[in-house]
Order: sequence, then structure tokens, then C-alpha cells
Amino acid sequence: MTTLRKKFSESFNFVYNKRVILRIDLNLPKHDNEYTDLTRLEKILPTIKELLKHKAKIIIISHFGRPEGKKHPELSLKPLLSILEKSIQKDIFFFDDDIKKIKSDKILRKFKTFDIILLENIRFYEEEHNNEESFSKHLSSFGEIFINDCFSGSHREHSSIIGLPRFLPSFPGKLLEDEVKNLKKIISSNSSSNSVAVLGGSKVSTKLHIIEFVTRKFSKVLIGGAMANTFLSAKGFKTGDSMIEKSMIKKAKEILENSDNKLILPDDVVVDKDNKNTVKDIDTVLSKEQIFDLGPKSRMKYHDIILKADNILWNGPLGKFEVAPFDAGTKYILGALKTKKNKNFFSVSGGGDTIAMLKKLNCFDDFSYVSTGGGAFLEFIQGSELPGLIYLNK
Repeated sequence: MTTLRKKFSESFNFVYNKRVILRIDLNLPKHDNEYTDLTRLEKILPTIKELLKHKAKIIIISHFGRPEGKKHPELSLKPLLSILEKSIQKDIFFFDDDIKKIKSDKILRKFKTFDIILLENIRFYEEEHNNEESFSKHLSSFGEIFINDCFSGSHREHSSIIGLPRFLPSFPGKLLEDEVKNLKKIISSNSSSNSVAVLGGSKVSTKLHIIEFVTRKFSKVLIGGAMANTFLSAKGFKTGDSMIEKSMIKKAKEILENSDNKLILPDDVVVDKDNKNTVKDIDTVLSKEQIFDLGPKSRMKYHDIILKADNILWNGPLGKFEVAPFDAGTKYILGALKTKKNKNFFSVSGGGDTIAMLKKLNCFDDFSYVSTGGGAFLEFIQGSELPGLIYLNK
């Protein structure tokens, strides 16, 4: 696990009237041309406002979507300009020029009028993905200081993450600092006899390492979502037409055998067949039925375990939360956190679609901390070294 050796506050001695390249994550969820959640934007505002307070000139670099090194108009950052301006309450200049052709003197001219410049989607350039040194050096010519406030991208070996620190004095932003502090806290707190991890989502294969990690480190691990079906199959239960990973059943058996009974699986489930929802004990699921949620006995069991916990790590939904009534299990179990709020209790959630889940179910504020990271969150929690943090320390 990487420890930050620098602080955001240390940058204040250097940023006065300097050009600061700020790497952030504006990869906001979007549906029908509307941004559906501004959490990631809201979380980087303290960094931007603090830099402006110290008279920095800010060049914002971000990604959006997966353009894979090609320009896609629908993935432009330009539609975010007005939202960013409204949030910061400042005019921002948007550079829609080809980043590879922008000269530093043009940046300087724009800073005579603007305090903030937003560059186009950095992932329009394959050089970003390939971490090409010449591209990193060109980007570095725009600024004098580099600040990484993109925790969610810090597991990537990309030019704007690990290339820029090679050419500029570099510091973490406030969000990145907060992420590292809170995730380290939940990892170090798992020595408690009442530490609980809650893991949901679809696939065992994409969360294999974190499943193995929390099984070693936490006192109990509650499993839900479609990945629970694979574990149930590994125990010999029929799961009907439910989603399972047949290729992971053998591995699931190994995890169960080595878990010291820490892994908790559903006793009953809600199944769907011909658009009819029925509660079934796990040993009574029929061939054409699909498991979409936890049953009432399982909800109560998971709920009670959380009520007794000192610390909670939560990743992923425990059912098909996008579609009612299959959100009921996740919502009921999350309700346990409301009763523990403001007590001597620490809870962290993150990874994948977790923010969307918490927002939809109105449970976002019930956690002590919600991470903006997807893959970065999972990798940090399981103890992997994040390249973005390593290069900040150099």
C-alpha cells in the first residue's frame, strides 16, 4: 500500500501566480445528454478553490469515457464547461485545439484574461494511454507545478498520471489526500473483531483479489448480487437461470474452504419467473427462475450483522438495484447504517457503480466516506501499489 509523502498544503508555498496543471476526473455519468450525478465534480471543488485562493493559474486535464485514442465529439469535455463555471463561479476558457499543437505561449496569453483553462478530453490521444515521454514533456510545458487530484485514475500508467511528475514538481490534491487517508483507515481498522465487508456486484472474476483480501482481513464478509450465485453453485445449490460464472466455481469452492466460515451467503432469495416475483429458500430454486435479490431472512441476517459491526467496507449492490422491487434487499441492509450514523462507527463505500447505487437509494450520506474510485478503489483496498501515487512521491 502506497503512503503519500507529500501534502496538498505543501504546494501552497509554490503555486502563487504559477501555472498549475491539475489532473482531475470529470468522467460523470451521462444519460440522454444529461449529466445524472455531479459527485465527482463536487469532490474536486475544494482543491480548485484552494488553488485560486493562493492565486494559482489552473490548467485542468481530465478524461471522459473511453474514446481509445480517437476524437469522438460526444465524449468532448465542452458540455461540462458551463457546469464547471457555475460550480466554481468563474469564467473558464475551453481549449478545443489539438492538445499536441498547443504552444505554451498561447496558454500564457489566455491566462491574461482567465484564471482557469480546461483542455479537451485527454483520452482523445493514444499517447496518453501509451504514456509517451514526448507527450508528457509537451503537456508539462503548459505548467510549472503538477497536482494529481485524480485518485480514480491513479491505478493507470497514463501520461497525465505518471508522465507529468517526471517533468514538474508534483503534489497530491485534497481529494486524493482524502481518499488515501480514509481508505487506509478502513484497512487498518479491520483488525477489529467486528469488522465487516459487504461485497456485491455481478462477477467473482473481476473482484477475485478483493474477495480473497477481505476474507483474510475482515471478521465477516457478506456476499450478495449475482456473484453470490456463483458461490451458491459452488456449494451445490441450484440457481436456475440466474447469472453465474461457471469458470469461477472451482475458485469459489477454494475461497469457501479457506474462509474459516467468514463468508456469509444468502439463505433465501427473490426470484423472477414470467415477471412474477417469489421468495424462495436457496434449496428450492427451480430451473427457469432467476435470482435478482436477497430474501427477507437473508436481509435480516445481514442487517443484524451490520448493526453489531464497528467498521464497514461496502462495495457493490446486493441485488438488481436498478429495477424495483429488486432494490429492496440492498436498501433494507443499507438502512442499518442510518441507525449507526454519528456513533463510534466508521464506514467506507466505493468501486464501480456504488455511487450511483447510493444516490438512487438515498443512502450516500449514511457512509463516513464514499470513494470516487472504481478500479483504483479496489486495487488500493487489496493492497496494490497505485502508479499515480508512487510517481507523486518521487
